[in-house]
Amino acid sequence: MIPALIIGGAIAAGTTAANLYNDSKNREAAEASRAAGLEQLTKMLGQSNQSYDEMLRKIEGYYDTRGMLGSASDVAAYRDAIASYNPESYAAKDPGFNYKKTKEDFLNPYYSRIIGDTTESLQHTAAGAGLGRGTGAALNIAKGVAEKSDELNKTAMSEFNTDRQFNYQQYQDAITNNQNRLNAIRDAVQYKLGLQGSLASDYYNTMDAKQSDILKAMQDKQAAAQAYGTSMASLY
Repeated sequence: MIPALIIGGAIAAGTTAANLYNDSKNREAAEASRAAGLEQLTKMLGQSNQSYDEMLRKIEGYYDTRGMLGSASDVAAYRDAIASYNPESYAAKDPGFNYKKTKEDFLNPYYSRIIGDTTESLQHTAAGAGLGRGTGAALNIAKGVAEKSDELNKTAMSEFNTDRQFNYQQYQDAITNNQNRLNAIRDAVQYKLGLQGSLASDYYNTMDAKQSDILKAMQDKQAAAQAYGTSMASLY
């Protein structure tokens, strides 16, 4: 009979060999599984990179063919126009009313002659009335001359005031007309600024949207890369 010790040893040896074989197979299976997983992840990462590159091309293509109204030069032109805009340029300057005439400029040029004729006429009237050269006659003559002088001066003052008012109105009208002209220019400039602002805004908003789309694609790529790293770590 075969001793029991020998039989036990043989059985133990066989079991060990079987375990070693199974361990080897398990390791091979695990390695194969990791290799397959690695291959799949690498393929997925490559597809993700290709998808990202394709997304960038599509983004660029979309914004290239979108047909923007504005451009970078419109942004620069709008910035320069705003910087150079000066509201005071559209305020009419008041040169000041300069009127140098006086009442004497409107006094009848024959004033002295009229006063002389008035005096002579009053003297004849007094003489005809038998007043001669007495105090009463002198007073009447002086009164008549003063009244004529006052009449002539009042007429001159009236003409002076009329002329001054006329010239002042022309002065005011000139300022008003100039201000109206400047207002029209200001309105045109502001309208142009509005158009330039619209073009600048279109360009800015389009570039902002494009950058947002690119940033979103980059974030998606980073998320995919992080997921790849996590999956890779799980294989080991």
